[in-house]
Amino acid sequence: MLHVQLLRTTSTRVPNPKLKSILSCLHSHSHSHCTNVPPPQSQPKSSTHLHILLEPLLNQNPPHIFFYASIFQFLTGLNLSKLGQQIHAHLTLRGLKPNSYLAAKMIAMYASSGHFNTAMALFQKTHYPTVLLYNSILRACALYGYSKTNIDLYFKMNSLGIKGDSFTYPFVLKCCADLSSNWMGKCVHGMSLRLGLLFDLYVGTSLIDMYVKCGELRDAHMVFDKMSVRDVSSWNALIAGYMKDGEICVAEGFFRAMPCRNIVSWTAMISGYTQNGLAEQALCLFEEMLKEDSEVKPNWVTIMSVLPACAESSGLEHGRRIHDFASRIGLDSNASVLTALVAMYAKCGSLTDARQCFDRIREKNLVTWNTMITAYAFHGCGMECVWTFEDMIREGIQPDTITFTGLLSGCDHSGLVDVGLKYFNCMNTEHSIKPRVEHYACVVDLLARIGRLMEAKKLIDEMRMQAGPSIWGALLAACRSHCNLEIAEIAARKLFVLEPENSGNYVLLSNMYAEVGKWKEVDNLRALLKFHGMKKSPGCSWMR
Repeated sequence: MLHVQLLRTTSTRVPNPKLKSILSCLHSHSHSHCTNVPPPQSQPKSSTHLHILLEPLLNQNPPHIFFYASIFQFLTGLNLSKLGQQIHAHLTLRGLKPNSYLAAKMIAMYASSGHFNTAMALFQKTHYPTVLLYNSILRACALYGYSKTNIDLYFKMNSLGIKGDSFTYPFVLKCCADLSSNWMGKCVHGMSLRLGLLFDLYVGTSLIDMYVKCGELRDAHMVFDKMSVRDVSSWNALIAGYMKDGEICVAEGFFRAMPCRNIVSWTAMISGYTQNGLAEQALCLFEEMLKEDSEVKPNWVTIMSVLPACAESSGLEHGRRIHDFASRIGLDSNASVLTALVAMYAKCGSLTDARQCFDRIREKNLVTWNTMITAYAFHGCGMECVWTFEDMIREGIQPDTITFTGLLSGCDHSGLVDVGLKYFNCMNTEHSIKPRVEHYACVVDLLARIGRLMEAKKLIDEMRMQAGPSIWGALLAACRSHCNLEIAEIAARKLFVLEPENSGNYVLLSNMYAEVGKWKEVDNLRALLKFHGMKKSPGCSWMR
């Protein structure tokens, strides 16, 4: 039994050369595991082989804290929690109580393998905590989503008189950013100032990132100006913040002033252009990256950032060139890139190319399936939406709200009434998904388009949430097409409340009154338009 091997003891002390050999093998195993490269025959391939290597180390008499710390450090990130737990048990049976140094290594190992509660329990049981111990648990909290716990522990550390260092504050500031707590971030900023850490590169960069994510660009810029030493991450954080805030010119100024740019710098600018609707600028900057004298070349994240710009500008040829570039650098099999290509080709009108990219993805996830279903819906291919959805279910992928939005939209645009109703009704019963406003809007439009106005109105009345302008607007437009003045009046009066400044609703109902000769109601609506200071939008056409 493996645990028997671990608990067996001998009186033989392992010489240092042997210890170095064992740790070297452990390091080789750690490297090959993290890089997904099969280890050579001489290296351990499993936890069983690791046990064999570790046995002489564990059986030393007397045991040494350093040896255990080295083992836990090598196990961190390898997802071998069972082995780590066995070594922990061995340590306990040998009568060793972890000090802060050893506990910090054990906490990192447990947290990296998903056992955060065990890491926290170990932290709480460790006597005489040090800043090293606190840094280990603060890091675990920051990396694995326990932001509130991180902040609480940080203030507890301060109350015990334990001063943080340059390793403490980046983790705490990250959690302030995750919580969008500008007030908390300012408190932590003040404490770092009192400790003289503002001029530390990593603390300064973390402060910039925190203020950017909290929407405080002025404070982020102030920290940047006060930093005596800046690295590319400091510049990148500020550029991303200004792009997110729509300050394009300021971001461009920082980008051009950077002494050195990396792939993150270029990608942040391209992504920012795309998100701000500046497709041409995004494509031009991407083309600049492709020039022979450019020091930085695009990666898969850059390609995913620029492809939406092709869709925005209907630049199919741009998209094809980017696709060719991705193929040349070996990214044509990357699932994320292929999914982005599916969306790009679909929005540029080439469903054939979109489907070809979709079929090349070996392991399709929910995002991939949703992208293809939405692409078919965008082009009104309702049956293709249905077939793709059924294929997804057969593959064992569970749908979400986005899936059903695409599916119902496809049914709506193709007039697949019974099919659309079937999937709408099975959302909650078969998939435990409660319909949202967008799902109701699709079904209301689906029913209203073919004249089943009473059913559409009944469905709106049964909604658990308030129907918005999109739903009542779809019903009103259908009433106009099917000459149902009674339901049109109900829908229009709802719209007068929801969007009182939209003159189109008044005009549509007024036209319906005019068609049946209700001139008094027409005059009343015109007076209401005048009262709100609105007028009918004039017709226009676009000539090129």
